[in-house]
Amino acid sequence: MAGPLHSSKNLPTRITLLERVQSGKDHPDWNELLQYYEPFIRRFLVGMGTAPSDLDDVCQQVLSRVWQELVNYRRVEEKARFRTWLTRLIMNVAANDYWKRKRAKRVGSTDVHDLEDVPYDLPEIEQRIESEWQRHVVHLALDRMKQIFSGNAIEVFLRSAEGEPSAEISESLGVSVQSVYVLKNRVKKRLAHEVKVLREQLEFPDSPS
Repeated sequence: MAGPLHSSKNLPTRITLLERVQSGKDHPDWNELLQYYEPFIRRFLVGMGTAPSDLDDVCQQVLSRVWQELVNYRRVEEKARFRTWLTRLIMNVAANDYWKRKRAKRVGSTDVHDLEDVPYDLPEIEQRIESEWQRHVVHLALDRMKQIFSGNAIEVFLRSAEGEPSAEISESLGVSVQSVYVLKNRVKKRLAHEVKVLREQLEFPDSPS
């Protein structure tokens, strides 16, 4: 499986990972694409109420559908963004699997029932997609950051982001307050860069206005 890319200088200008894999299902970047998107798919399935016992199976069904259909996906201005297309695919696969299991009487009283009540056309779905996607990209960026920063830098940033006072962080970690400010700002700046790089890789370019 291909490893994550660590620097924007390695990326073809505005040729996204999605666009590269559209050249065919045997493209070497397919595994990397699935590596990036699988956590998002799992998180969304859990949020929909997919039973834990079904999660692995349904996730694999979604990945299989992505593998089959992405090569034919075309983003044009009047169509949904890719993450909207992906999320609706997730919802359809999960719902189909749920009703298939229910018809076969394999969904018991202790299994999740929320899928029967999932709204498919409400504006809130778009907001949820965007919120989940932004959270997912930040998590991916933070994973990259752990390979870049050593020592207490990431912990300082996360604790600061949670609202912990710099003086308390300083005392807890045995570093100066000035170091807390420096580390926090350094990580924050690099995080913004990594998020930008990831979004350029994992989303189609915006249509020209």
